[in-house]
Amino acid sequence: MSQNSTTERLHPPARAQRVCGQWAAIAAGLAIAAATILANRHRFDWAFELSRIPAIEFAIGLSLAGLLIMPLPRLIERTGRLDVIIQHRLLLAVIVVGIALRGVLFATEPILEDDYYRYLWDGGVAAHGINPYALAPSEAPHEPEGAIISRLASDAGIVLERINHPDLKTIYPPVAQAAFALAHWIKPWSMTAWRSVCLGGELVTLGLLIALLNATGRSPLWVALYWWNPLVIKELVNSAHMEAIVLPLVFGALLLGVKRWPVTSVAILGLAIGAKVWPAMLAPLLLRPLLGDPKRLFAAVLLLGSMTALWAMLPLLGGLDATSGFVAYASYWKTNSALFPALERLVSSLLATAALDAEGAGQIVRGIVVLAVGAIALRLAARPWASALELMRRASIMSAALFLLSPAQFPWYATWTLPFLCFLPSLALLGLTVTLPFYYASFYFHPRDIYYVFRDYLVWLIWLPIWSGLMIEGLRYRRTTGASETANA
Repeated sequence: MSQNSTTERLHPPARAQRVCGQWAAIAAGLAIAAATILANRHRFDWAFELSRIPAIEFAIGLSLAGLLIMPLPRLIERTGRLDVIIQHRLLLAVIVVGIALRGVLFATEPILEDDYYRYLWDGGVAAHGINPYALAPSEAPHEPEGAIISRLASDAGIVLERINHPDLKTIYPPVAQAAFALAHWIKPWSMTAWRSVCLGGELVTLGLLIALLNATGRSPLWVALYWWNPLVIKELVNSAHMEAIVLPLVFGALLLGVKRWPVTSVAILGLAIGAKVWPAMLAPLLLRPLLGDPKRLFAAVLLLGSMTALWAMLPLLGGLDATSGFVAYASYWKTNSALFPALERLVSSLLATAALDAEGAGQIVRGIVVLAVGAIALRLAARPWASALELMRRASIMSAALFLLSPAQFPWYATWTLPFLCFLPSLALLGLTVTLPFYYASFYFHPRDIYYVFRDYLVWLIWLPIWSGLMIEGLRYRRTTGASETANA
């Protein structure tokens, strides 16, 4: 007899006790994982040689932590059959445990990440009214003595010294720069100040997700797929990636869309685009309800276009030359993807067969990806969405497609799509929490000059289970839909 069947046959008090015990067991496992990171924080000091850092051990540990939340979708479904008071208490416990896990990681060294040094530097530059797109960090110390940027370079100390890609100007849009500046105003060059900004963004995201779950008629407990996700907690608190300030803007825009305030929704989406460009792919979905109202549609498109133009102004004034982070990212950035390099090799082979220059294969594949993502966005918006849940599920598909087709698939980019699992649970995509941590194993191969082992071979261990799982889920969905249509015929 299965565990589910046993649970269903228990009397209500015993069933509730068993379900609550399962929640407690997952929470305890996550607490042990967080405590282990805290206890070993000294092993990940930035100043250590990369070869001394236990990258593979960490990757395995984070993957095992990801396994802990794989039973959550079924557990949440079973919890929905319990008394409402018990559900409310469990939701409170989910929130408190998630905050506690984040509190523990506040005291840890960022593990195998250094993007936050760029955030801190940009924040200092922006807080002093300097265009962060005008100079690459490596140029700042060479500015005339007495200039503000020169003084900042001196004050920043190790923050400036440890910036990755210091010869490239920043890639982060103006709204993100405002968040960096806020952290600088709280306390200059402080990781704790920046983490506090990130935590504020996460708490807003939590509230918005619960509001959206209520609006879609789903149990607020589904928020545990985001709030207890160890990969999310690692990337947004331990590593303090700036996605923490993008997500509340994305879900704020979607909540306003659900409330049928499309113009205001588009305005908030414009702010999200000003923090990171990818939310632009959600614009067709949010503009869709305005197709029958040309005046408001024109106003919304004009507003979104004006905001986007405003965000583009500072990078354009800074110059889109070879030192531009935007140019570098669009031209050659690719990391941790198995699909994109495979497509690149295929296109290169086809070009060589046709006696054409194969050097442009990468740009051709990037163009194909852009067209594919754009086509998916338009396809998802082709029909009007009739309910809040339908909007959220289409947005879920859009975010997943964007991440899965991206040439750069860093673990923190998965936070674009993991919160959407609250509305369209997919075990295949939840599996990212288990497989993506093996990205960190690549840092074992880097210092040993055998990175190709990870790049060409081991990366498939991350992505084959995900793509296979999605194919299986797609086939099951088609079978279920076909059977339903046959029954209704």
